Amino acid sequence: MISAEQFAEWKEHPVTKEIFEELKGVRDSIKDQLANGNTVGPDAEATHGFTNRAVGQLTGINQLLLIHYGAEETQEEVGQEGY
Repeated sequence: MISAEQFAEWKEHPVTKEIFEELKGVRDSIKDQLANGNTVGPDAEATHGFTNRAVGQLTGINQLLLIHYGAEETQEEVGQEGY
């Protein structure tokens, strides 16, 4: 297990910061796709699947972007970036 110091160092590392910026760009792209109706499929079932996939991707990206050391993270924090 890593220490709080190691985690803090990782969070501040230039490569980590660059990856997080890329993830923010991916998140923004997915949000734009949702806003532009790109998850609308030929029928309700397809639309449901495409939309759920996008929401799941957003949730995962938000969880990574809001990562904290140990048990500091709460469910409210995960949803604060929203979509």
